[in-house]
Amino acid sequence: MVLPIGLVFEFSLIALLLMWKRKQKLSAAFLVSAMLILWVSSMPIVANSLLGKLEQQHPAIALDEIPVSGCIVVLGGAVEPVLPPRVDVELSAAADRVYKAANLYRAGKGKLVIVAGGNQPWSEFGQTEADAIQVLLVDWGVPKAAIMLDGASRNTRENALNAKVLLDKNKCERPLLVTSAAHMTRSLAAFASAGVDAFPVATDIRVIETGETTVFDMLPSPEALEMTTDAMREWMGQKVYQLRGWN
Repeated sequence: MVLPIGLVFEFSLIALLLMWKRKQKLSAAFLVSAMLILWVSSMPIVANSLLGKLEQQHPAIALDEIPVSGCIVVLGGAVEPVLPPRVDVELSAAADRVYKAANLYRAGKGKLVIVAGGNQPWSEFGQTEADAIQVLLVDWGVPKAAIMLDGASRNTRENALNAKVLLDKNKCERPLLVTSAAHMTRSLAAFASAGVDAFPVATDIRVIETGETTVFDMLPSPEALEMTTDAMREWMGQKVYQLRGWN
C-alpha cells in the first residue's frame, strides 16, 4: 500500500471520490500528486540512487578475494519452479545468485551448498524454490550429494534460522552467504541475529555507474519503476526487521 503503484492507485481513487463530491481543486491536487509519484518513481536517476545506495553497502568482489569456507549458503527469490506451460525452471533477474553459488563451488570455495528457499503460504507452486534451484546447481556442475535443501523458509529471517541448523549440523563456522547486493545488508543482519557470522558474496548488481547524467535519466521507464519499488521494499524490510529485533 505504500509502494509507488499502490500510492498512485490510492491517490487516484481519492481524486475520483473528491470529484464525485464536486471538490474539483482538491481532486485535481490528488490527481497531480498521483502523476508525480508515478513519474518520479519511474525516473532512472531516482531508481539508480535508491537501489545503488543499497548495493554499495556490500559491493561485489572478485573470486580470488573470497575466502575458502566449508559451506555456501544461497538464498531463494531467484527462480520459479516448472509449471505448465513451462518445461524448464524459470530464471528471474536474481538468478545470478544460483550461478554464483555454483561458481564458488566449482572454484573450491566450499564443499557444501545450502539452498534456503521455500514457498509462500499462498503460492500455487507444488515444487519448492529450493528444489528448483537444486536443478540448476546440478546443471551447472554441483553434485547433488553436495547440496542441502531448506524448502520451508518463507523469508530472510527463516532463511537464517533454518540455515543455522544445517550449518551447525555440518560444523560450518563462517559460511559464504550468496544473495543480491541490495538484499545483503538485511541478510547479514538476520544471519547474525541467528548466530551465524557469514561472509558476504554479493551478486545481482543492477545499478551500473556510467558517470554521466542525460535527459533519458529523467524520462520514465518500467524498468526504473521496478527498481524503485524493489529498493523501497528493501529499505522498509530493513526497518521492519529492526523493529522486530531480527537483526
